[in-house]
Amino acid sequence: MGVDIEVFTSTVCSNCQRASRMVEQLLKEAGFENITWREVNVVEEIDHAVAFGVLATPSIAIGRELVFTALPSRQQLCKAIQHYLASRRTNDDN
Repeated sequence: MGVDIEVFTSTVCSNCQRASRMVEQLLKEAGFENITWREVNVVEEIDHAVAFGVLATPSIAIGRELVFTALPSRQQLCKAIQHYLASRRTNDDN
């Protein structure tokens, strides 16, 4: 299985480090232990970013789907990850 969350960042983006830190901190909480994530530098991996449709940073993909194209609130991010986990469990049951 691949990476669950990808945070698309740029070195000139003021909110990108905040997005990465928020994901990292959130995934340390109970219930999120089995989530994998990685930071994607859009300059270094431009083809990958284009394939996802990333037009701005920070952008966050969850489950290979672009979910946020700007810095979300912690609550928005938490809710999106919970939704992803619920759908993953449903798919695993089928």
